[in-house]
Amino acid sequence: MGFWGVLFGSDPETKIRKARKYLERHDFSEARLELLDVVHPDAEGLMTQALDGLIQLNLEEAAARSRSGDPAGAAEHMELAQSFGAKPEQVRAIRRAMREARQAEREAQEAVKQAPISPEGSDPLWALDPDNPRLRFALLLEAWPSDLQSRLVDLGPQFAEAALLLEEGHAQEAVQKLTPFAEADPAARIFRARALLAMGNLPAAASDLHTFSQALGHRVIGKQSTAVLLTQTLGQLGRLEEALAVVETESEKLPENDPLQLPLSGSRAALLEGLGRLEEAETTCEAVVLQAPRDLGLYRMLARIREARGNRMGAMQALEGGLNTCCSSPGKCGNQPFDVHAGRTLVRLYLEDRMEPKRCEELLRELERNVRSNTWEDRYIATLSARNSADPGAERMALVLATELPENDKRQKWLQSQFNIASQIVDSQRSDRRIETSPS
Repeated sequence: MGFWGVLFGSDPETKIRKARKYLERHDFSEARLELLDVVHPDAEGLMTQALDGLIQLNLEEAAARSRSGDPAGAAEHMELAQSFGAKPEQVRAIRRAMREARQAEREAQEAVKQAPISPEGSDPLWALDPDNPRLRFALLLEAWPSDLQSRLVDLGPQFAEAALLLEEGHAQEAVQKLTPFAEADPAARIFRARALLAMGNLPAAASDLHTFSQALGHRVIGKQSTAVLLTQTLGQLGRLEEALAVVETESEKLPENDPLQLPLSGSRAALLEGLGRLEEAETTCEAVVLQAPRDLGLYRMLARIREARGNRMGAMQALEGGLNTCCSSPGKCGNQPFDVHAGRTLVRLYLEDRMEPKRCEELLRELERNVRSNTWEDRYIATLSARNSADPGAERMALVLATELPENDKRQKWLQSQFNIASQIVDSQRSDRRIETSPS
């Protein structure tokens, strides 16, 4: 039994029984969550049933969204289906059905107008076999700006094959085969940048994104802005001032009501937080939360900023607001599970301040159910819980946690503010551990 199982008394048999009940009700998302990290002879088979159910739900929802004219929603559910293990042939079948449905709708509209119909199948590209790389590549570009679509399709089948290598998980090979095209046409650099990001080569990816924007301007591709992608990449490189300049320059170019203002403002809040400009960061983040009330990442950011400013109550309120908005009832498609990071932070704050014991119990049960592998913070939370329950072993547990951290780790301050741990004892424990682990 894992750490949380010991702490809360859950066992594999109980989880298996619960999962079976969820599956009987076709509540595949709850069944999957119940089965995470369960060691039991029946767990694998039940998990397969849960994932198969989630795949089918999301594929059906993707097709429905496509028929209703919601390509972004369709793409989101296709991604969810793939994340749950949808097979390539399942995805291709749904995409064909989506394409045929859109074509049938277009033909019906044209018939109503009594205008000649130009079926999509008359286009040599769309008439290709479904497994042809040029057709697969064209499907990939469906949500792209039309000028980029035609420009990239015109680069030919070899470019299509190179770009699809990234979709198939072969980033390094994709970079090699995309390079000649990237040197010839800056539009191809967006694909090489994505491949470089997948490889972890952030400086080269930032360079490609910058060259792309210099030649073609920043663009919204699918659901992602190249300006936001460049900003995030520069932020990961620690080039925060440069990233902030990109955000502010692009924001000034756009009307106030442009949809891209929202992700740019979110990036601005994160960068201001990173630069230590916390008052500006909080104001910006609060405004963005009002515009995107279902983005739990924004609530977590707001809580971090408020805690850093000493407003612990405000941090708790932000996290509660996020959890109540986003996770009060996980969606049947599996796209709104309990947010572990937000739950950890909230219960830590409550336990540190000895507040809301009943709410703490609820959050601890959710964490026990959703944590896949225990972290240092999970054990710190358990130690706080033990202290608040007057467990005499809590101080010793805290001392063990302290010895596992570097001296300059910010979490040392958490321990020192909550437990009576003398620094010399921690140093002594570290010294003892070094002696025990050093070769004789």
